Amino acid sequence: MGERWLYGVDGGLLEPEDEWGRDPWLDGVPPPREGGRAQGGLGTVTEVVLIDGQVVDSVSRPVSGSGYECAALELAHLREPAPPPRVERVIVREEPQEQMLHWLERVVGGKEALDALDDEPLPLGEPLEAGLLPLGSRDLACAVDEHLDLLEPAPILAGQLLTAYRRLLATAAHEGMLHLWRDVPPAKVTATIVHTVVKANALTGAGAPFSYGTFVRGLGEGTAPSARSRSLALLVGGSQWPHGRSPSDAPGVYVLGDTGLLVSRFRNELITYRDLARTADAARGEVATG
Repeated sequence: MGERWLYGVDGGLLEPEDEWGRDPWLDGVPPPREGGRAQGGLGTVTEVVLIDGQVVDSVSRPVSGSGYECAALELAHLREPAPPPRVERVIVREEPQEQMLHWLERVVGGKEALDALDDEPLPLGEPLEAGLLPLGSRDLACAVDEHLDLLEPAPILAGQLLTAYRRLLATAAHEGMLHLWRDVPPAKVTATIVHTVVKANALTGAGAPFSYGTFVRGLGEGTAPSARSRSLALLVGGSQWPHGRSPSDAPGVYVLGDTGLLVSRFRNELITYRDLARTADAARGEVATG
């Protein structure tokens, strides 16, 4: 018969060890007789008594004063959870030319539309195809179309604007807005269509060359229907700029996302914005790779 003493700190083996870090003789070791880490602050040392390979006793005592204090501190360090990774907030800021290009894509209806953008005039005086409109909106659409004929010719691009008015009128019908406005007088709906189009083409508003009243002469609606036209613009084109403030150099226009509603004059301006922004973006790329 013989004796073998094994030492462990809080269940962690100190000596001897097998190749996997745990002596198989410890299988079946009874729990320590005394408390754990609360005694002495460093935990406990467990002495295991074996006779002919059989565990017959175990004694636990505080690590403090046992000579294994350094080992206990090392084990405690290994058990400490790793601190959580530090998360830093990264603020991504678009360059002005990138911001402008993204805004232009929203105005015209996407990157492909921006690539293909031209300044060809819209068809002059394109008629409203009432037969293609939803049945419940047809009567109001026809009444609005008749009121459009009451307007005095616009000071510029009269034929193109009339086409844009009727196209937006058809869009409003298909999107259900005319059904929502079924109890609104046709003159007020007409004023809303006009206001939305001229605002989308930078013809009226802050810094624009004309007042709203210039485009509704003959209609009898002198007050701009801003709330209603803004609702229509949001329905058709979505928010004007979803990433905070719009580009500082961009005109304050309604975003409709459809070049078919933009007159040649404004599309020519958008082409200028596009080419300048792309030139600046290409120059920045050359500096970055140079």
